[in-house]
Amino acid sequence: MYDLRSDTVTKPSKEVIQSALDAELGDDEYIEDPTVNNLENHCAELLSFEKGLFVSSGLMGNQVSLLIHNEPGTEVITPHDSHIKNYEHGAAAFLSRVQFRDAQNIDGEVDLEFIEKLILKSKIHKPQIKTISIENTHLASGGSVVSFDSIKSLSDLSRRHDLKLHVDGARIWHAILEDNNKNYGDYCDSLTFCFSKALGAPIGSMLLGSKEFIKEAREYRKKLGGGMRQVGVIASMASKALENRECILEDHVKAKKVYDFLVINLNNEKIESVVYKGTNMIFINVISEEDPNKLLDIFYKNSINAGLIGDKSIRLVLHKDISSDDIDDISNRLLHSSSEF
Repeated sequence: MYDLRSDTVTKPSKEVIQSALDAELGDDEYIEDPTVNNLENHCAELLSFEKGLFVSSGLMGNQVSLLIHNEPGTEVITPHDSHIKNYEHGAAAFLSRVQFRDAQNIDGEVDLEFIEKLILKSKIHKPQIKTISIENTHLASGGSVVSFDSIKSLSDLSRRHDLKLHVDGARIWHAILEDNNKNYGDYCDSLTFCFSKALGAPIGSMLLGSKEFIKEAREYRKKLGGGMRQVGVIASMASKALENRECILEDHVKAKKVYDFLVINLNNEKIESVVYKGTNMIFINVISEEDPNKLLDIFYKNSINAGLIGDKSIRLVLHKDISSDDIDDISNRLLHSSSEF
């Protein structure tokens, strides 16, 4: 069975597991775990932030950021299909007591003129806007890379209006390795990225920001139950996985190869389109009259485990546990399954 539901299904390599056995440990609550401290400092340096904080998940990192950047009753501007709004179980309403205002966007790249109008309209009769949150890569559009020029322009706008800019960078390394820009700390107030997506660690995320921001984030992490002790056993695996981040580009190559095969060979009037945005995801969109679950069942019967994203889209995610030698077989199985649909 080829599991293409997500890049979170990957298993840690023996090398990654061995790093946990060899890790130097301390009590992270006292900021005395050297493995955690080294990872936090290394990640901050890589992305040009002052400090980092190891957290259990991207959701925790995102929500800690919202708790710091906002006050109850204020608003966060974000694309309508963003993860922080739609896939975090209402955590922002539950924890920060904020609400979201939708930003017009194309593949996760927001319309700056539209955002400026939202900000100006909020000055009198609407809730005060405190934060802009974007996602890079942008999951809902198929893993699109948000251009760094767009992020810099958005940073200028947010600073001009005294707003905070947060980046949900769960898959930020896909973007960094494609566009070669990683000095996010020069333009963003906070950023999270995951070690368990694409990189292949079993658990953990990094939250980045200024020294004052991370000091406050450490307190919120504790309140949310995220304070841990000898967490270097986990951080060591995250660190080892990060060392191999260049391998992410191989996943892009694998996805592009599958996409090219399907575009050339797939001919089924029930399938509206096949979409690829340059990273590790492929979306297969079925026409409105058809049930994509039927196609999912056929895929599964043919040893392809995929998942739904939205009402009519099936998502295929290529990752490190899918060998390049498997791509031809996967492509043929997808084609055969589609012919049965």
